[in-house]
Amino acid sequence: MKLESVYEYIVLTHYLNFTTAAANLHTSQPNLSKHILELEQELGVELLKRGKRLELTAAGTAFLEDAIQIHHMYKDAVKRTREIASHEIVELTIQEPYIMDALSEILFKTVVRFKRENPYVMTKYFSEKGKKSVELLEQGKIDVALTVDCNSIDWIRQVSEKKNLIFYPVIQEPLYVWMWEGHPLFAKDKITLEDLLHVPINMTATRSYDPMRFAVLDLFQQSLNMRPNLQTFSNDSLNEFFMNTQDRRAVFLVSPAVANSHLLQMQQDMVSRRIDDDRAVITSYLLFRCDYQKEAIDHLLDTLERVVESDVTKNPDAKYLTEIATGL
Repeated sequence: MKLESVYEYIVLTHYLNFTTAAANLHTSQPNLSKHILELEQELGVELLKRGKRLELTAAGTAFLEDAIQIHHMYKDAVKRTREIASHEIVELTIQEPYIMDALSEILFKTVVRFKRENPYVMTKYFSEKGKKSVELLEQGKIDVALTVDCNSIDWIRQVSEKKNLIFYPVIQEPLYVWMWEGHPLFAKDKITLEDLLHVPINMTATRSYDPMRFAVLDLFQQSLNMRPNLQTFSNDSLNEFFMNTQDRRAVFLVSPAVANSHLLQMQQDMVSRRIDDDRAVITSYLLFRCDYQKEAIDHLLDTLERVVESDVTKNPDAKYLTEIATGL
């Protein structure tokens, strides 16, 4: 379908006269008639009743509404394209979320709104197998990274100063235990970190997920001055990792969003329980360099704050943004 013919049809329906419409379109009456006939043939319907007076058919009236919308959309697209072409385009590269958790939901909604409000910024996600957030930032492959931590404030402060980085807390959530329903922990009224100290904990050894593993190690070291019993597995995907549940003695530590995911809920005889311990919380951060030059990062953070305020169904057990007491 030619856009030119759509516009010609709109003009013709205004005058309902081929000669007058052709004059206003600066074309000949035979040429206009040919274009309208071709349009009808393409649609497979009669748009006009041709007689002493030109009239719209029911199909012609219905098509006119859509034709007007198509014309306006085309004009808007041309305007937007020319505006973008006349501006300098900035690229903003964000580390691809490595797990479907609450931060992923917030980030995806933020990027959707950000792209709509900032057409001159080209956003994209990036991941590289085996590379950690800080490495990707230092190598300039990304502008915004993601990481998690179990309130190891000293570690955050140390990395911030050493690497010249900013940790921007987004959400802080309680940790959950995912386990076989026959596990001894499930029968307990409350589960604490002490209960988990000698229980095998399944974790992925894939380097991309180092932040979660190190966060759990730091959590037990700071809270109990002891190392947990981690069982690590090398998996190409988190799906494979969570399917590794043959050891009925072992448990997984996950966020509320992961505990409620369809992936975990599909597995029979498995249950999740919140750890009843104020120390067992995990904080998700956006991470970027202190010397960043792109104003788009400021706009992204502003958008994220508005998304958290209005577009996210909040977990009553979680804290968000300024509610998080990081001590930084």
